[in-house]
Amino acid sequence: MTNQYFELWEGLLMPVYLIVILGIAYFIAPQKERRLFMTALSLRLAAALAFVSIYLFYYQGGDTIAYYQTAKPFALLFYDQPLSAIQALYSDYSIENNMRFTEKTGFPLQYIYSDNQTFTVSRIVAHLLLISFNSYLISSLILAAISFVGPWKLYILFNDLLNNKRIAAIAALFIPSVLFWGTGISKDTITMTSATYLVYGLYFTFSKKEYKLSHIIGMVIALYFILTIKPYIFLALTPGIILWLISDPVSRLKSNFLRRFSIPLIAVFSSILFVLLIQQLDSVLGNYSTDQILDKAVTTQEDLKQDYYGGNSFDIGEVSPTVGGVLAKVPIATLYGLYAPTLLQINNIVMILSALENTFLLFLTLRLFATLKFGKIFRLSLDHPFLLFSIIFSLLLAFSIGFTTPNYGAMIRFKIPLIPFFVFYLMSMTELIKKSSSKR
Repeated sequence: MTNQYFELWEGLLMPVYLIVILGIAYFIAPQKERRLFMTALSLRLAAALAFVSIYLFYYQGGDTIAYYQTAKPFALLFYDQPLSAIQALYSDYSIENNMRFTEKTGFPLQYIYSDNQTFTVSRIVAHLLLISFNSYLISSLILAAISFVGPWKLYILFNDLLNNKRIAAIAALFIPSVLFWGTGISKDTITMTSATYLVYGLYFTFSKKEYKLSHIIGMVIALYFILTIKPYIFLALTPGIILWLISDPVSRLKSNFLRRFSIPLIAVFSSILFVLLIQQLDSVLGNYSTDQILDKAVTTQEDLKQDYYGGNSFDIGEVSPTVGGVLAKVPIATLYGLYAPTLLQINNIVMILSALENTFLLFLTLRLFATLKFGKIFRLSLDHPFLLFSIIFSLLLAFSIGFTTPNYGAMIRFKIPLIPFFVFYLMSMTELIKKSSSKR
């Protein structure tokens, strides 16, 4: 495995690429934030190296290698027949397209190539291979650097909202599991970056009224990747986004009475708008459409409990594919999605990092609730629409993952989009309560 996917020349060439990446980063980094920018990017590149090492030498394979294996034949075909490679890369799987490949180029893995969700990852990687001499290691580093745009933009958003660089940096840039699972060649890296950039674009376009073409283009690309690769993230994002964008102008009203009176109306209107939007997107959501999502959830949960996943799973009990059956599992599924695995549930070295992090999340949660100001927490959430979005998105995604993914290994990866927002919510609420108490 190591000889096939890693060769000595890649290790020798890697420092050259790192110097180029860090050199470019130094010149494009904001001058006032250059030290933080370079530190965060360097940690991200280190995390990408750790990701590559784990999958090459510990797991000895995995989805990330499969994406690379599928992308490489396209890159090799491009050298001989550029037009043919482009046609195959930008069209759907077909027997005709598959016949373009030869023994010389190798053949894409059919189960990756024929699935648009997985092939989208390989399609992106194929471009990176053209500038990395078909190296899995170097293309991973390039992807880690490019995808840094998402976390950095999220840091800018968090800092603009709270004016607290420490909290913004911790939440957006320095969470270990997000660094590790959100840097390598995977669905999670692409969807994590897409989700964070989408939220950033919405904030500065609609809340800050900064109408820029770059924001629009970035949001369209981000939305495309989310809907194509992991539509359930879109389903978790949308309710909170709708509520946030509708509540934002209302939260600026000076009258407390008008703000409070508007809350139930906003909630009802947001719910109706969400349902209408999802119905319009049924054809795009595929297995996550309204008439299939419950069956999909139950089927996925049963599959991930099987022995071929190494017994690294948990059980929330029997689930029926009905609304009542799902609602009954909301509390336990959400708790698993937010705080599992714990230090008592780890069974391999990779889970230790996540278990320690989940302990930190539990500490932040208990610290917030230890204030015993539940009414204050509720009112502050309503008065800060973005924080309201953050907790709604975190809870919805945590529930969906805890409900459909009773496998710790998969759940650790799937939950990374929610962690920055959940950490930011918990730390921000604690900070806001402290400030409001000190003013009395």
